[in-house]
Amino acid sequence: MNTIELKHLRMICALHESGNMTHAAEKLCISQSALSQQLKDIETKLGTDLFLRTRKKMIITDAGRQLQSTAAEVLKAVDQVERAISLKTKGEKGELRVGTQCIFCYKWLPQVMRLFHQKFPNIEIEIGNSQEVHGDLEGKRYDLIISGAMAPHERLTSVPLFKDQLVAVMTENHPLVSCGFLQLSDFAANNLISHCEKGRNRFYQQVLRPQGIEPKRIMNVGAPQAIIEMVVAGFGIAIFPRWAVAESLNSWRIVARPITPRGFPLTWHAVYLSRNNIPVYQQEFIRSISCLNVTEHSIAKACGGLSQKVDQRQPDCAMSHHP
Repeated sequence: MNTIELKHLRMICALHESGNMTHAAEKLCISQSALSQQLKDIETKLGTDLFLRTRKKMIITDAGRQLQSTAAEVLKAVDQVERAISLKTKGEKGELRVGTQCIFCYKWLPQVMRLFHQKFPNIEIEIGNSQEVHGDLEGKRYDLIISGAMAPHERLTSVPLFKDQLVAVMTENHPLVSCGFLQLSDFAANNLISHCEKGRNRFYQQVLRPQGIEPKRIMNVGAPQAIIEMVVAGFGIAIFPRWAVAESLNSWRIVARPITPRGFPLTWHAVYLSRNNIPVYQQEFIRSISCLNVTEHSIAKACGGLSQKVDQRQPDCAMSHHP
């Protein structure tokens, strides 16, 4: 039963502070008759007097004092919540929890965070790894997730960030280097060096496994730098986003090759719950990623090394692949 409303709490506090109807009405910006009616209504509903009326002053009763004490705490809490929400909505203060499904995103996320904090210095950013987009968003673990493997979902909004391409990375003396590209079947004869275990490797789970292709072994290494070193040592082939390996091609004895004749394109997305009202600062974070031009920036920084070491095509090897 909703007997007591916020207006009643404000009225009780105003009457207690001012001590008379006239001053309390002025403080609440209502007429004296309206204030008198509010007091009469709440006293009737509670079945007790909250104030004793005299000619000069309103004297609070024990019941009124008990309600006024609680009212002061409630109104203070409501005021704090309203101010916190207002600051968050305007982007003046708040927290943004960002999940990523790609370990290589940490290569460009610091630059995005620097750009973002120039506009929103009081917004705290928390970054973590997301295993399952829908579950992590519904469970309030993250406010948005950066994903390159996005399936349509009615409860999720997906905003395209930038286009990308996966490439196979191998040592420069690997037998497949002479090929212009790798077929998916080529992975069956090689170790796949991964940043995660077999069950969480999306390339294996979503691409190779459905086609019955099993690498000789999936080696869980972890850090991108360690993956590169394992490739250089000849332990197998790794899968990288094209932009993520661009600089390494110039400084390591490795080569990148497209996967399939048409390449293996994918689009990175920022994903969040459709029903959520998106704060200004979350919109700006997404915009900052889009404006960064991650793929173009990283590849240009590599001084052309990627185009030289990826796009070379050997027709004789390409012809040897089965369709």
